[in-house]
Amino acid sequence: MIEYSKKQTKFKTIVLLPTGKENYVEEDGSVVTYFDKNIELTKNNYGKVMSRKAQKFAKKVEEIILKHKIDIICAENFPVGLPPAYSILLNMVAVRYKTPLVLRMHSFAASELQTELINQLMWSKISCVSKSVAGDCFRKGANIDILSTDYLGVNTNVFNNNSHVNNTAKERLQLVPENKVVLTATRIIQGRNNILKAKGLINLVQAFSKLSLRHPDLRLVIAVAKAPDRLKDEFDNAYTMLLGYIKLHNIESKTIVKTFMLDEIPEVYKASDVFVLASENETFGQVFIEAMSSGLPVIGTKVGGIPEIISDSYNGYLIPPNDVSSLAQKIAKLLNDQPTRDKFIKAGVKTVNNKFTLEKQLDNFITMLRKTA
Repeated sequence: MIEYSKKQTKFKTIVLLPTGKENYVEEDGSVVTYFDKNIELTKNNYGKVMSRKAQKFAKKVEEIILKHKIDIICAENFPVGLPPAYSILLNMVAVRYKTPLVLRMHSFAASELQTELINQLMWSKISCVSKSVAGDCFRKGANIDILSTDYLGVNTNVFNNNSHVNNTAKERLQLVPENKVVLTATRIIQGRNNILKAKGLINLVQAFSKLSLRHPDLRLVIAVAKAPDRLKDEFDNAYTMLLGYIKLHNIESKTIVKTFMLDEIPEVYKASDVFVLASENETFGQVFIEAMSSGLPVIGTKVGGIPEIISDSYNGYLIPPNDVSSLAQKIAKLLNDQPTRDKFIKAGVKTVNNKFTLEKQLDNFITMLRKTA
């Protein structure tokens, strides 16, 4: 969104982002970015400390509205990602200045309080990243008249299948050209849930361990997203557990677990042969459209927003969650059946180009904002 907005001149975008440093401002093209420490949450953000930070955040929003004559505000995942005071105060500011306020939902509401913040506050529009998220909001009481589905998109200039057979990319992972690579990419912040189970990583490790006995050149790459500092302990706990499962199944020598920089991820896709994310639930599945755009056949589960991307046996495989046997079979099929691989790769690229390009989805999103404003 930010990179897209920089290059156009039809409107100005003001972005408010967290920082662990002192507040500062950056201006690039049509985008002005305010970095504000009052949105950066730490483990010490509770009670009066959190309340003061939320009030300072609201004050900053007021200043931005007045300075830049804001036409519409988009709040990214506020009820789920921030303490309740932020959503409440932001609504109060929007009402005071008669500024339309769009709630952008990337997650399912996980508590009664989050649901009430979605349902009871004065959102002009609730824009969801998938029909699955929109349906979840509706079932929990959101007003159908303000719900919309506005998908995420992928930058096909960055994620593409040009020269997919990229031995240089494999070399960077300390692999040889003969290695076949099964890739998964996800967050592993432990939190209250067993994130390794929720993201299907335990099942994937089990499936891979079976396959690796018959395919000695097979490798598993687990790309994990870096956690914010305030969640470092949760990340470390999940990371340690993941390494434990890998050791338990005796695949340490065949598995790479690594945190990659964002600009490294396209090369990781190019080094791989199959992409898998066998989640128990998933709001959308951005990694699937990245993998498809990169020329990878994909395997996902019949949950959440994943079936909105993958049509079973057309552009990938959909399997039931927690089905190790089916997962292993489908991985083996995509490693060994070249006609099916080629079919899925071609259909996957077509799916992205027809429906999930960044340009197309951002144009749709901007159109929704204009209509709401």
